[in-house]
Amino acid sequence: MTNKEKYELFCQSTYVPIFSKSWWMDAVCGPENWDVWLYDNGEQILAAMPYYMEQRGPYHYITKAPLTQNNGLLFKRDDTRKPVTAAELQEKIINAVCAFVKDLHVDVYEQQFHRSFRNWQPYFWNNYTNVLRYTYVIEDTSNMDKVSENFSANYRKNIRKGQRLTQVSTEIDADVFYDEHEKIFQKQGLPAPISREFWHRLYEACQSHDAGQLICAKDEEGNIHSLMYVIWDEEAMYPILGGYMPEFSNSQSYPALTYHSICMAHNKGLAYDFEGSMIHRIAKSFRQFGGVPMPYYRIRKIFNPEIVRKEAEDYIRRVQGEDALSE
Repeated sequence: MTNKEKYELFCQSTYVPIFSKSWWMDAVCGPENWDVWLYDNGEQILAAMPYYMEQRGPYHYITKAPLTQNNGLLFKRDDTRKPVTAAELQEKIINAVCAFVKDLHVDVYEQQFHRSFRNWQPYFWNNYTNVLRYTYVIEDTSNMDKVSENFSANYRKNIRKGQRLTQVSTEIDADVFYDEHEKIFQKQGLPAPISREFWHRLYEACQSHDAGQLICAKDEEGNIHSLMYVIWDEEAMYPILGGYMPEFSNSQSYPALTYHSICMAHNKGLAYDFEGSMIHRIAKSFRQFGGVPMPYYRIRKIFNPEIVRKEAEDYIRRVQGEDALSE
C-alpha cells in the first residue's frame, strides 16, 4: 500500500478535519502536489501529517493549501493513555516528523494546526516558532434558544431584518454562485480569490462526499443579496466562502444567512467554526454571534538563511514606515 492509501485508512479510523482529508487535498492541491507523512508502531498508524508543497521562485515551501484553514500533525485519538504517556509519545512523534521535514530540504515549513492540537512544545525544542491565532467557535449548537441568547442585541435585530426582507434558498447553481461571488471582489477592485476551475473541482469533491451546501438570500424579485458556501466534517461546520452584494448591504441578509447556516449545524449535531480571522472587523463580527475565541497554532521553521535575512529586512522597513507615520 502507498502512504496515501494507508492514510485513507487512518482517516476512516479516527477524526480527521475536512481540511486534511485525502479527497479535500486532491481537490485543492491536485493529487501530485501533496503527500503525507505517517508514524506507526508496527501495528497501527498513530499520527499523520498531510502536507502541500509549493514552489515560490527558487524556494520550496511546505505551506497552507488554498482555502485550507488547517493541516498540520494529526494524532490518532486515544483517551485511554495517561497524560504522561501521551505527552511522551507526542514528543517522540514530533521529533520524528521534524527529522522528516529536515530531510526534505525545504526552505520553509509553515502549517496551521487544527484547534484540537495543544502541545507544540516539542516543536519549540526543535527550534520551530509559533504564531498564536484565533478562530471563533460555537461548540454546542444543540439548543438554538441558548445559541440565540448569546447573539448581540444588534445582531438579533439585524437577523430579524434580513429574514423579513429576504428568504434563504439552496436553489443556486454552482456557476451562478461563482459569478455572484466574483462580483463581490470586482466591486472592490480585487480579483476573485479562486479560479472557476478550482471552484468546480472543490464543489464537486464536496458534493460527492456530502460535505457542502450552497445557500443564498434572495428578495421577492429573485435578486441575490448574499451568498455562502458551508462545508462540514464529522464534528464541525465551516463557512468558507461568501459575502453580501454591496448594492444590497442594507438588507442585513448576510447575518440572516449566517443564522440559517448555524441552524444547519444544529440540525446535523455539529459545532459551528467561523474558520478564524485575525482581521479586527471580521473577528468582531464573529463575536456578535456568540462565537468563543479558540486558539490554534501556525507553526513555522525557516531553513534557508536567505529567507531569514529577507524577512528581517522587510520587518525593519515596516517598523520604520510605522515610525515615520507616527511622527
